Amino acid sequence: MSTIDTVSPTGSGSLPAWVTSRWVQAALVVAVLLAGFALVKGQGSFPELPEALQVAPFLDRVYEWVVTHRNTSPLFLYGFNYLSVGLGSAVILINLVLTWLTWPGVVVAGVFTAWRVAGPRVAAFALLTFTTFGLLGLWTEAMTTLALLITSVLLALLVGIPLGVVAGRSDRFDRAIRPVLNFLQIMPAFAYLMPMLLLFGIGNPAAAVATTVYAFPPAVRITSLAIRGVDPGAVEAAVSLGSTRWQTLTKVQLPLARRTIMLGVNQVIMLAVSMVVIASVIGAGGLGDAIYQALNKVNVGRAFEAGLAIVFLAIALDRVTAAAGRERNVPGPDRTGRLPVVAAGVAATAAASVLARLLGVPDWPREWTLSIAGPVNALNAAVQDLVGGLTSALGTLTLDWVLDPLRAVLTDSPWWLVVLAAAALGAVLEGWRTAVVAGLSLLVIGVLGVWDLSMDTLSQVLVAALLTTVVGIAVGIAAARSTVLSRVLRPVLDAMQTLPPFVYLIPAVALFGIGRVPALAAAVIFALPPVIRLVENGIRGVSPAAVEAAVSQGSTRLQLLAKVQLPLARASLRLAVNQGIMMVLAMVVIGALVGAGALGYGVVFGLGQNLLGLGLTSGLAIVCLGVLLDRLTQGAARREG
Repeated sequence: MSTIDTVSPTGSGSLPAWVTSRWVQAALVVAVLLAGFALVKGQGSFPELPEALQVAPFLDRVYEWVVTHRNTSPLFLYGFNYLSVGLGSAVILINLVLTWLTWPGVVVAGVFTAWRVAGPRVAAFALLTFTTFGLLGLWTEAMTTLALLITSVLLALLVGIPLGVVAGRSDRFDRAIRPVLNFLQIMPAFAYLMPMLLLFGIGNPAAAVATTVYAFPPAVRITSLAIRGVDPGAVEAAVSLGSTRWQTLTKVQLPLARRTIMLGVNQVIMLAVSMVVIASVIGAGGLGDAIYQALNKVNVGRAFEAGLAIVFLAIALDRVTAAAGRERNVPGPDRTGRLPVVAAGVAATAAASVLARLLGVPDWPREWTLSIAGPVNALNAAVQDLVGGLTSALGTLTLDWVLDPLRAVLTDSPWWLVVLAAAALGAVLEGWRTAVVAGLSLLVIGVLGVWDLSMDTLSQVLVAALLTTVVGIAVGIAAARSTVLSRVLRPVLDAMQTLPPFVYLIPAVALFGIGRVPALAAAVIFALPPVIRLVENGIRGVSPAAVEAAVSQGSTRLQLLAKVQLPLARASLRLAVNQGIMMVLAMVVIGALVGAGALGYGVVFGLGQNLLGLGLTSGLAIVCLGVLLDRLTQGAARREG
């Protein structure tokens, strides 16, 4: 069919291609929203529901009932209270074990484990990590964090790996659990805090459950993938020899899937590190609480000390667990010689503990500590004197010309027009199902009574996501076309993806102070690594034959990129945008700890003032925004794929 048959110059026949373009249609939806804002400005707030239908007062009454009946209701007496006591006791027990070992015993045990699993280099880094805890005067806080981390990771693996095995061996169970895992992985970390506070109260039990629920989905997904990826020939051979299902699982599938399962363990640990730090908001204590208190006082130096300790802990755990999944990762004795080596390690740990107690130094000596908070604060002051005017001007410019106008459009436009615009975008990008989900997500936000806070959060997410996408795609393209740049970026991106999100707030506050701008800056930096990696991998994954064909036809580097590589890597680009937006949302919400306000502030203020209604409705609204943004971007990515 010729072009003239497809698009008639008189307008008859099929519509022009530009009219049917999804991006043109999406731009028209945005234009309608802006027009509505200009015409009916000031009618954005969702109408207040009658008192009997308001959600927040009802939730406040639920919280009052829970507080009153926590020690009398069978639901708590024989349910949540038992679980709370059990989890709290487990954390305390592990902490007591770490204390009983004394600091030399903990160091010897940790370094020996790192040496046996990952080799001398990682063992040296583990020694540096423990030394950092002690020298900075954060040994007690680090052991509190480590105890909570061990409890949460063990619980997540005890739940996640068996579920993953079942999902790997049952298609029906896999289909049933997949939506649950999708939903849990969409939820930002802050959204887990209020429900756990309601059920378990302030303290370690709530933090342990929140961390477990947040961290266990990768264990299920990756274990299921590992079981399904086992060579069918090996399974058939085992079955043909008369192996039972249990024998096939334990003797064939689990051993062959070990490397992949250990990747899941690594992911669980890294997610748990992130959540344990955030859980300081609900009384988890430890290193996260040290950062939280320091940021509240704008003490950049003290926050830097605690952040440095968390960074070292995260990197050490990442290196050890990553090495555990590699076969023959460390040269050493064979199976017959392992028992004496392990016995020697246990003996060395016991000897170090006994010696420390005999010498009267079970705790890290105070005289061996030093503080770098003063020099860091002095350096921060000097940097502020040097570039403070520039960062302040940049922050003001961002607020006055970007964030505030966008927030005004979302909050002052008629609420129904915003809902219809979201539904229209869903229909344009994916179809009617996404349109329904998008519209309902915003309607639920309105019913929850946090419309303005949600639109404030959405405005911050959109700005940060745009910056992340532009910078991430540009750097990803450059890395894909330059092997040298890719090699330079690889360790940097590895380190950035290891860091808990809490840590990114420290340099942002140092540069921009308190407010929405530092939260925006932290969100952009936090979300960049996966975007860069996905863009680079997508472009490098383009068929060499397609590239060679374009080059042979005389395409320039720019034409090759625009006409071949980017279109063929479209699925990876869409996925990069999706991942970037979801990580931006998670970080923007955490930015409430440094004055970003919006929904994150609702959660933090609700936690601090025992206002379950505000905290839980804000958390639910965060989930709704996550569902909205995920469906709008993931649906398009799936369609392109």
